[in-house]
Amino acid sequence: MDPEISPETLEVLRKDPLRQALTNTALRNFQMAKLFPDNKAPVTSLDYDVAGTRCITTSHDESLRIYDCERGVREHVSYSKKYGCNLAQFTAQPGCAAYASTKINDTIRYLSCDTNQYIRYFVGHKDAVTSLQRSPNQASSTLLSAALDGSVRIWDLDQVDPACTVTPTGTRSVADGGIAAAHDPSGAVVAVAVGSAEIQLLDVRELARGPFLSAPIEPPSAKGAAIAGVQFIPPTGDHIVLSWTDGTIAVHDAFTLDTRALL
Repeated sequence: MDPEISPETLEVLRKDPLRQALTNTALRNFQMAKLFPDNKAPVTSLDYDVAGTRCITTSHDESLRIYDCERGVREHVSYSKKYGCNLAQFTAQPGCAAYASTKINDTIRYLSCDTNQYIRYFVGHKDAVTSLQRSPNQASSTLLSAALDGSVRIWDLDQVDPACTVTPTGTRSVADGGIAAAHDPSGAVVAVAVGSAEIQLLDVRELARGPFLSAPIEPPSAKGAAIAGVQFIPPTGDHIVLSWTDGTIAVHDAFTLDTRALL
């Protein structure tokens, strides 16, 4: 057994032989298989579908592109010139994706990639959306979002209004320090980084009750740095990664929220 692979990860690999553990040895063997020079501006987001066979990207050129990862070909491109696009996510519904607007309003748009028609608009955020993620629980058809209006919302894909809205509070304002949110691998817990000063854990079933665990986080020394993202490390979700706009990365224990590493 590779000494870098924990027993928990090994158990996951036994259940799903197609998964690859990201060990140092595996990473050294990675090679570029194909390059797609499609975009005319920087790519701003990338997401894989549940099966890992397709990925979707957004770019500052206001395009959404879908790639078949098995055949190595681009299979779809559409543009959102009027509203812009960012944070595209495949949804639980095959052939569909959701993304955040970057111009005119802060609506989340739910799109059928097969017909290139909108299915639904999720209206509610009053400032730029900073996080958008489908629930990893395959029995759930929901989206998680956070925005600079200070709110975190869960959206049911079949409903126009949010299923739940919560406005976390922190010692530093969201306007100054940003906000980001993410599901844990089970879909039962949401982590919210608020104002570059605090990280909170919330139960998805009782989101409105607020955090069941919170802890202060040490912001980067760079003046004006804000939270750029938060993510649980799969497959077990034992650790949480925070990133800041100055490039700082922090790793926290997901159970105690203690800082384990600062990069």
